[in-house]
Amino acid sequence: MLNKFKEWYRKNVNDKNETKIKEALEFKNRFVNICGNTYFLGKGMIADLPDIIRVDKAAYGNEMKWTKAQFKTQLNNNKDRFYLILRKDDELVGFICISISRDNKCCQIQNVAVLPKFQHQGLGYFLITTIIERAREMELNCVFFICQVGHIKTQDLFKDLGFVQVEVKPNYYDDGENAIVLRLNLDKKNYLASNNFGR
Repeated sequence: MLNKFKEWYRKNVNDKNETKIKEALEFKNRFVNICGNTYFLGKGMIADLPDIIRVDKAAYGNEMKWTKAQFKTQLNNNKDRFYLILRKDDELVGFICISISRDNKCCQIQNVAVLPKFQHQGLGYFLITTIIERAREMELNCVFFICQVGHIKTQDLFKDLGFVQVEVKPNYYDDGENAIVLRLNLDKKNYLASNNFGR
């Protein structure tokens, strides 16, 4: 009886969830309007690696999250990693990356970066809200993000979108700095729409 239930659950629940995730990850590249400017929004590919590293370095400097090898591994993982990129006149100006946990029905925003000269123009808001919409399409329960406790502007951005602080991780980073865990529960539409960027 238990084996029959497991088989029924796999076919009727797990397979359905997997289909939802696969459909959401089949992203169609397109042009979008953000605060009056037109950008190309596309799914990140391995060919974008040099530009992604350039943007990450420009945005974070010595605080870059990953090495080139780590970025490459992430971009090659199409099962539970997902990149979105923004280009302006062929220049990559921003990106966001998530990892998907099927067991926990959550996704983590692992990295989001925008070129300094394009910051404060709504691009970060747009990328995050687009990921939130994708997470809803996958029927996930939550989205979370981990950042340094000293990155107040980043925390404010996510809190504006409905994320709440749920945990502090002591000595999380190599330099001993603590990390803040921010979480958005997807049972309610408690975030700004992607055309309302706030600032």
